[in-house]
Amino acid sequence: MTDFTRQAEKLPESELEIMLTLWKVGKAMTAGEITKHFAKDKGWKSATVHVLLDRLAEKGFVSCDKSSFKHLYSPLITEESYRKGETTTFLSRFFGGSAKQMIASFITADSLSDEDLDELSAMINERKAGLK
Repeated sequence: MTDFTRQAEKLPESELEIMLTLWKVGKAMTAGEITKHFAKDKGWKSATVHVLLDRLAEKGFVSCDKSSFKHLYSPLITEESYRKGETTTFLSRFFGGSAKQMIASFITADSLSDEDLDELSAMINERKAGLK
């Protein structure tokens, strides 16, 4: 897998769900396996999954190994890399690229629990200690 270095392309929810499944499973999957995963909750049929996988392949998010009868789909982009790209886009779009403004927004909106604040404080302290 490679890092996603170009400007992050925001995936539609359905394509993102397939990517999240591939990342979670951690191994190549057939379209049939992916269809089974979504058939009950989403009602997706095989044709729907194939269209979504084809779109993801065209965008460079998955590869398709066609060396066997059942084609195997694997992520080409790491979850961490995609998440970083999405975060950068979100920060830029809503907070002018400022993580500080985003965190301040969460704090002033009372979106963070005391436990969240303690964990964030610990992360900040660890980061500061590592920079010295």
